[in-house]
Amino acid sequence: MMKKVIIISLLLAVALPCYSRDINSGYGTLIAVEFRTNNKFNHAVGKLEYTGQSIDIVGFSKGIIRDEIIPTVQVYIISEKKIVQQGIHHLKGLNQYGVVASGTINFKDEKKPLITIITDGGTVITNLSSEGLNSMSLT
Repeated sequence: MMKKVIIISLLLAVALPCYSRDINSGYGTLIAVEFRTNNKFNHAVGKLEYTGQSIDIVGFSKGIIRDEIIPTVQVYIISEKKIVQQGIHHLKGLNQYGVVASGTINFKDEKKPLITIITDGGTVITNLSSEGLNSMSLT
């Protein structure tokens, strides 16, 4: 029972904070995200923070054994940044595993910043959907 409470608390902590701290620069923006492959949810959700110099992602997926939750950390150091207009940034970065990702963060809406980042392997990192939130619940 305690394990389920901890897991549900973890999921709520991932899903609830989604805001843009600084509307002009986007620095400090927190976004609940999910990971998609071939336009399908791949059973992983996470939390992304945009610092201006990096995109920091902590992802959570279900383990195979029991009801484990497996965390993974990715830090993409931004190598290219283009501010299309105030509140919309096109970014490209490289993470600690050598994976290149590029995409857009739109933080014009402070309460619902939008993100679409695609890795060179084809994984899409995007806003958490109801499918992503529901898939992580344990019943």
